Amino acid sequence: MCGLAGAILGKKRRRRDELRVVGGIVTELLIMNETRGTDAAGVAVIRKDGSHKLLKRPGPASALAEDKLFHRVLELDNKVTVVLGHTRRKTRGSERNSLNNHPLRTGRVVGTHNGHLANADHLARTLRLPRFAEVDSEVLFRLVDRAGDKEEFLRLLRRCRGRIAAAFVCLNDPTTAFLLKGNMPLHAAHVPKLRAAFYASEPWMLDEALSGLSRRELPLDPLTLSTFDTEALLDFTQEDVAFRTPEATLWQAATPE
Repeated sequence: MCGLAGAILGKKRRRRDELRVVGGIVTELLIMNETRGTDAAGVAVIRKDGSHKLLKRPGPASALAEDKLFHRVLELDNKVTVVLGHTRRKTRGSERNSLNNHPLRTGRVVGTHNGHLANADHLARTLRLPRFAEVDSEVLFRLVDRAGDKEEFLRLLRRCRGRIAAAFVCLNDPTTAFLLKGNMPLHAAHVPKLRAAFYASEPWMLDEALSGLSRRELPLDPLTLSTFDTEALLDFTQEDVAFRTPEATLWQAATPE
């Protein structure tokens, strides 16, 4: 079990105080997700030109958030499109090797994953995917990187066997963000005043971090891939996904959460 937390920033010229609020909310969500994993934590900040900052290290999110470097990474400006955060409870791959920690950069993809792929090694061998880490999560984002488009990724995803919730961005299209809610929890809410969508692994985290702000829950349905365009944040699209559980049962979109 791991924790996902982050923000997708819609088109808006934000004042410095608003940018600080966004960064503060992401920090709160990241620390709350510490309940889902304390072995490692990390954040990635994606910009409109595809450049990014990535910071991750062993230890709990609360310790990471006290580091001056963390605050420099989260000094947001109006060119930032997406912030990805992750807390890790290790299953495979030592947290002392930060290549195993999230966010992961695989080719043109930066992503975070909660769950596991039981057939990651098989997929990597049969599809000849490059690997730099021990974690199975890398294979999921290698599939995104391998795919020529979203439809091809959804076809490749059907070959996976495991438990999946993920957030990722392709650096060649940094104004588009993807939230994949498979058979693991993921929740999101839109804050109109900030023109930003925030996501977290558990709904109570959003309730606490967004307390006092007017917000609207975003319907992330189980077994869907939601695609967000930062130019029109609320016009996100959803497509059904299918893959297999570790027990090799095919999960279709009608499967309850």
